[in-house]
Order: sequence, then structure tokens, then C-alpha cells
Amino acid sequence: MISVVSTLALILLIGIVPSSLAQSQDVDSLLNKAQTLERGIYGISNVPNVKITGVTISSDKTISINLIYNGTEATSPPIIIVVNGLSNRTEQAPMEGSQVLSEGWISPSILSISVNGSSSLYDVNLVSVVATPSGSTAIQK
Repeated sequence: MISVVSTLALILLIGIVPSSLAQSQDVDSLLNKAQTLERGIYGISNVPNVKITGVTISSDKTISINLIYNGTEATSPPIIIVVNGLSNRTEQAPMEGSQVLSEGWISPSILSISVNGSSSLYDVNLVSVVATPSGSTAIQK
């Protein structure tokens, strides 16, 4: 076990894979695991007082998102919701979609966002939904 750990440290440190190590099942297993997306549907809000309370795949190319605003301001803030569907299969392109909500959207709210891509949301490994303040350059292209 110490040999595997020290060899992995060597790989990380100098970026090479000795031929004897490249064929090691332990290392292959570790490398494959690091490149695998765990199945899941996740929603996160980077907007103060806005929460994603639910994310559901509605159809092959549609996702439903439940949002709530619980701030003290009279109106809800403008936000952008971005959806990504990712797969472990390298030949499968990511699925993407987004929607902008103007200031004053009604809370609670259920959004349906369509995604593009040649596959189905039911076939991807990871679906992420991110709410960001409208005007933020962190997610806009």
C-alpha cells in the first residue's frame, strides 16, 4: 500500500506514469474513479435570500425548478438560472439551458427550462442548476 501511495505522489509531483505503474489495477481504478461523475441532481443559489427548493427532470429536454425568495426587500432580485447536464461518456456533449428572471418575479415559483443537446436528461450522470444574480459575469458567456 505504501508503494502505491508513494508512486501516486510521484505521478502527481512530476506528472509521469512509469510503465509498470500504468498497468497496475490499483492505479487504473483510482484514475478511472477520479474521472467519473457521480449520479445526481443538484441545485445551488448564489443569490442572497433566493433558494432552490426542488429540481425535477420533467422530460427528455426539460427540467423543473422550484424557487423561493425569502428576503426583506419588497421585490425579488433579478436572477439567471443555468442548467447543465453532464455525462461520463466523452462522445456525449453537455446539455445546457438557461432562463433570466426579471426583478419582481413571484415567489414561490416553478420554472420549466428547456435544454439543448442531442441526448436526454434521463441519460446524463449529473444535472446542476445554479442561480446567479443577473448581471453577474461569473456565468454569462
